[in-house]
Amino acid sequence: MKTIIAFSDTHGAPLPQKLISVAQEADFIFFLGDGAYSLGDIMLNKGLKIVGGNCDVRGVLPDELVIEIENVRILLTHGHKYRVKHDLLALALRAEELGCSAVFYGHTHVARIDEQDGITLICPGSPCYPSGSAASYAFAAAYDGKITSKIVNIL
Repeated sequence: MKTIIAFSDTHGAPLPQKLISVAQEADFIFFLGDGAYSLGDIMLNKGLKIVGGNCDVRGVLPDELVIEIENVRILLTHGHKYRVKHDLLALALRAEELGCSAVFYGHTHVARIDEQDGITLICPGSPCYPSGSAASYAFAAAYDGKITSKIVNIL
């Protein structure tokens, strides 16, 4: 089993200490865009995967990554290019096109987990600038071709 901590949309704010502590224990850290320049010591984590957001410098970070962890194929993206503030159809179709069963995305600042046509879509919200909910991140575990996830509020 491999553990994953995912978050996005920090926009340069300092990371909450609780998030830093939890991230240090995870096998993988996914940063899903908008504020990568302010990740500090988390940048040293060997399991760190980063995609760029609409507020990051274009062309420096990839728009999306596909990785496989414990036989789970995962798409990482910020989500702005898939209009995730309106609906998740384009994002789910992209995941299907790439053969992914899970997607981690950001951009909305709203934490949520959805299932669509066998694809798990996970938005961790924002640990610094949440929209309409508590500051949050996503915790996931991948094992034997399956992924489980939950949203964790930062108190």
